[in-house]
Amino acid sequence: MINAGSDESVRHSEEAPPLPASLALPSPPMSPLLVDRIPEGADWLHQLKWDGVRIMAQCHCGQVRLFSKRLLEKTAIFGEVTATLERCAALARQSVLLDGEVVVFDPMLNRPSFPLVLQRERTRSLNPRHAGLHATYVVFDVLGIGEQDLRPLPYEERHHMLTGLLPEKSDHCFVADAFSDGASLWEWVKQHEWEGVVSKRKASPYVSGKQHRDWYKNKKDVQLDGWAVGFMLNGKRPASVVLADEQLQYIGKASIGLDETHRQLLLAWAAQYEAPAAGSIPASLKREPIVWFRQPIPIRVSALEYTPGGQLRHPRVLLFPLLERPLQ
Repeated sequence: MINAGSDESVRHSEEAPPLPASLALPSPPMSPLLVDRIPEGADWLHQLKWDGVRIMAQCHCGQVRLFSKRLLEKTAIFGEVTATLERCAALARQSVLLDGEVVVFDPMLNRPSFPLVLQRERTRSLNPRHAGLHATYVVFDVLGIGEQDLRPLPYEERHHMLTGLLPEKSDHCFVADAFSDGASLWEWVKQHEWEGVVSKRKASPYVSGKQHRDWYKNKKDVQLDGWAVGFMLNGKRPASVVLADEQLQYIGKASIGLDETHRQLLLAWAAQYEAPAAGSIPASLKREPIVWFRQPIPIRVSALEYTPGGQLRHPRVLLFPLLERPLQ
């Protein structure tokens, strides 16, 4: 396994012109609250939940800078997005602050993949064209245009201004559609196995963080096929499995879903395939009592969602395909 590592800020060598106050970055950006149902009524607009990383774009005097949710600069990392925004005539003529998500589409599933966008972030020194990890910026809000701070305006009005600002779709940037029928959009999400729906009150201003009752998200459980690369010990018993994705990147540990029979099978697997240690592991695991596998076991898991660090939140083991029995 390879540790994902930490983010680093990217610095411009040239001095940027002074920014108007309307382009001040929100810290943190407005975030939807998790709920278990789609809000109903004419007061709401609904959008697909894009399975990506939150990115704000400052466009000023022909220069574009990209920032993460934690205000780390990503301008060079997502260079194709930066170049697309710099070529946009509407953005070159004025100062604009955009909010959205960078996504990478899984070519097999034809939907955004959070593991792939994290992998894309790790290709800092690689040409993404060679890696086949093409970044796309899905824009869902505009917070400032010129000297005008748009945050106090209703979301419906901001979205209308945004579609006028960026009317054309490109391979690397487009505006997220908004729908009035949330129930139908949720049915589409379930049918096509997308991540979820974000519902936004039409009249909502833009506020920092989660101190609001205006944006909500309803999500399907994340399900994926990955690898069990070892197990953590409680005494001499397997307490939880250590999980990795298809690229053998650490994504968490799971104890829910394991039964005694499978704990015994994990011990038998370790007796045959135990390894002295993993190649590169997260620092948080280095002092834990873990038995590593020389030969990982295919595993299917579900979780509530990914954390911003790329780990699964509350993962549950569903199936060990090699062991041929669903876990209860």
